Amino acid sequence: MTYTLACKDVGTTCPFVAKAENMEEMMEIAAKHAKEEHGYTDEQLNDPEFEKEIKAAVKEE
Repeated sequence: MTYTLACKDVGTTCPFVAKAENMEEMMEIAAKHAKEEHGYTDEQLNDPEFEKEIKAAVKEE
């Protein structure tokens, strides 16, 4: 199973789409992208509500 996450699915105009083999890997990819490209801080990334929003936008293929 593959997991995908598109930035546009969480309210940005960013064309980035992440693909991962499991949710843990997906969250790592999403966090790295959010930090490097969108300026998110560790505090924001560790917020349970943010994590919940990201997981809700992940699609399983």
